[in-house]
Order: sequence, then C-alpha cells, then structure tokens
Amino acid sequence: MNHLVVCGINYHFASLAIREQFCIPDSCIGHALEALKRFPHIKESAILSTCNRTEVYAVVDDVKAGMRDIESFFASVQRVGDHDALKPNFKLLRDDVVLHLLRVASGLDSMVLGEGQIMSQVKAAHQNAVERHTAGLTLDFIFKLALSCGKKVRSETSMGRRAVSVSSAAIELARTTLGPLKDKAVSIIGMGKMGQICVKTLLAEGGDGSVILLNRNSERIENFLKNKLNNREKIKSGFAFEESASIAAQSDLIIVSTSATSPVLTKAALARHRHDKSPEQLIVDISVPRNVDTEVATLPGVSLATADDLAEIVSRNLAERESLVSEAEQIVFDQLESYHNWQRSQLVVPTIAVLREKIEAIRLEQMAKTTSSGCPNQESSRFELETISRAIVNQILHHPTVQLKATKDYEILKQQAEALHTLFHLDPLAVGSSHGSSSFGSSSRNNRETREQARRQAAILSGALVQESTGVTTWQETLALETQEPR
Repeated sequence: MNHLVVCGINYHFASLAIREQFCIPDSCIGHALEALKRFPHIKESAILSTCNRTEVYAVVDDVKAGMRDIESFFASVQRVGDHDALKPNFKLLRDDVVLHLLRVASGLDSMVLGEGQIMSQVKAAHQNAVERHTAGLTLDFIFKLALSCGKKVRSETSMGRRAVSVSSAAIELARTTLGPLKDKAVSIIGMGKMGQICVKTLLAEGGDGSVILLNRNSERIENFLKNKLNNREKIKSGFAFEESASIAAQSDLIIVSTSATSPVLTKAALARHRHDKSPEQLIVDISVPRNVDTEVATLPGVSLATADDLAEIVSRNLAERESLVSEAEQIVFDQLESYHNWQRSQLVVPTIAVLREKIEAIRLEQMAKTTSSGCPNQESSRFELETISRAIVNQILHHPTVQLKATKDYEILKQQAEALHTLFHLDPLAVGSSHGSSSFGSSSRNNRETREQARRQAAILSGALVQESTGVTTWQETLALETQEPR
C-alpha cells in the first residue's frame, strides 16, 4: 500500500543558517528529482525549495523505509559534511501532508502571512515534477488542488488584498529602521522576482531618492525597464556588477536578493569603499543561501538584517491577522474535503467497475449459453431475457454501490472494498486489460468477445458513479481512468 508523506525543513523549526544548507537552486531541481527516482521506496516525488522551506513531497510504499530514503537524499544535497547534525526535522503523513500543502499554497504557512510569491513556487514545483515524470496520479492531484485553493483564498477573501511578499516586508523593515525611504539612496543587488518587487515598492513612494539596479546579467535589468513603471526617473542603471561594493558603500539602504551560492558583498570589499562621509546604512539580505558576509555587521555604521529578521513583521497586528486567517482556513478545509472525495473515488470507482464487469460478464456468458442451447431465439424473447437479466444485475449491485458511495471514513471504505474483492474473487488489475489474465478462464474468441462486451456494459453501468466522483462522463474515459497503472 502506498502512503503520502512530506519530509524536510522549514522556518518553523530551522534557522536561516540551517535552511540555507538544504536549499536546492532552481537549476538543480531537475537533477534532484532524478536522484529521488532512484530510491527504491519512493514512487512519486516533488520538491518545494524556497527561502523558507525545502520540502520533499512523496508517495512511498513503506513509511519508515521511504522516510529513510528521503533523509538519505537530503544528506546527499547538503553542502556541509556534518550530516548527523543537519537532518530534515519536519515530517507529516497522509491527510496532514495535503492540509500542509493547501496552507502553504494559500500563504497561511508563510513567514509573512499571505505572501504572494509562494503560489508561483508551488506551481514551479508541480511543473518540474510533471516534466521529470516523478509526479504520479496522487501528487499531480494534490498540487493542482493546492494551486486551486491558493487562487480561491486570494480571490475570495481579504487575504488577497492584504497579502505582502518577503520583498515588501523587507521594505517595511527598512522603514522601521531608517524612517521614510522616498529620499534615500537605495541599491538593489539582484533583479529576480523579489528584487523587482522591491524596486516597484520603492518607486511607488515618489521623492527625490535614487534606486540603483545591479545584476550580474544586465539583460534582466533591460527587460525590467521595458515595463510601465511609476517615477522611473529615480532608477539608475548601467553599472557593472563588479561595482556593487563601491555603489553599496554609498547607499542608505542595500537590498540583496541573488541566486548566488556564496557572498556577493563581503566585509573587505565594503570596507575598502566606506569612508568618514559614508552614510549610516542598512543591508537587508533576503537571499537563501545568504549573499552577504555576516562580518559586514561589524563595520561602523552598518546594520545587517536577514530573512529571519522579517519574522518581527509577522508578529504585528495579531488580532487582525487572525480574522484574515479564519476566512482562508475555511476554504482550506473545504478543499481538504475535496481531496477526501477524490481519495474515496480511487477506491469506489474501480471497485464498482470491476464488480459490475465480472457480474455483467457472467450474465452475458449465460445469455450466450441459453441462446446456443436451442432456447427460443425470437427477438422479443431475447429482448425480454436481456431486460430481466440486466434488472437482476442492477438489483444485486444496487446496495454495494450505494454503501460504498455513502461511506465517508477512508479506512472503513478500504476494508469494504477489500472485502468485495475477496468475496467476489475480483482482480483489480483485470479491469480494462485486454491482454491480462481473465477471471473466467477461457481464451476462446467468443469468451474474449463476451468479456469485451461485459467491460463496455460495466463501464456504462458505472457511469453515474464515475461522473459524480471524478467528472468523467464516457465509458471510454472511464476505462482510460481505470487502466492507469499505479506508480
């Protein structure tokens, strides 16, 4: 039996110094997923790696063995040697995995409540897993459900209107430290999504200050400047990335957000360019791994803040945030119920279909024997026999169908499905399989035709259930759904 798990680290349980050791760059996610494929107990996998978390979502065939595989994976991607000291410390199973992912995509589990960038990060994690063929039926469904949940939260509650990003939280932290920023000299090192949000937020304030853009790839700055920007006269660009230290040394505020794996701003480089007239300055490093040497904080007049310092913003206005959370949590739990319905359908639909297939095949086989044994073969008699036999089949299957559909508890449902498979000697792998072994034994042409006809009839008869549970409406699509091999 397969189990849904998540294992990793996040800001709830690990400091930035630990999180940055586990961070997997975007360019390496594909290779990491390929590595996860090779572990024997991991059947599906997806990786969500952001500044606040690195989590592996997986379907495993054994919980303990699967968790060991994921821990081995984390040990292999760390950039430090002390694997015993640094282990993933966040683990959830089954429904708790789904609930966690729903809350993550909705911005409810972000360091800054309602942070908007997480949606694109969850989407990227899903796309990477799909492209690398590591997301099977289960992970594909829960990630799509999480993205749908995130959209609902942002469109149907006040969370969307009040959402803030890590970038805007960095600006708020700067305002608290430096006062109004509209007339300050600001340097933005790194023009990824977070850097661009910082620039737009600063430009919206107006004033006579400057916003200097620095990026290793100048093309990214040029593309950003093609956008419609307010107060764009404040922007200064065209500098070489190697000038970062000298420009930063004369800025009031420096925000650093690059994808570099080592510091882009060091104490020595900054010290060379600072002098007696250099301003008191704040450096906010929101990169993970950190891109600013922590020793710069020892320079006179220099303050350094990192992503973990943004937690101070999270603690503000608790009463207001709690009211926002309650709206969003209701949507999250509604979506969790959608997962439960889907999960039940994965047992109900195939079980009813295979049961109907077997009984329908028996009916058709007996009909064929009755016809070939010399019984009346008039059209009216055959039609009447067909009608009566179908009615009997429907009556026999009515109660099991209703009972399975009505059962809400997944474990009880699983027991009921297993009991049906045992009592009726059902082989779920035989559903929709035209080349597999048959429950009916004969390999003659007539029997093959009988089984194929039974399969079509069973799919049609179970159509109402399938439509209600999965949205599938045709028997061809039903068979396509049921013949998907489990990963």
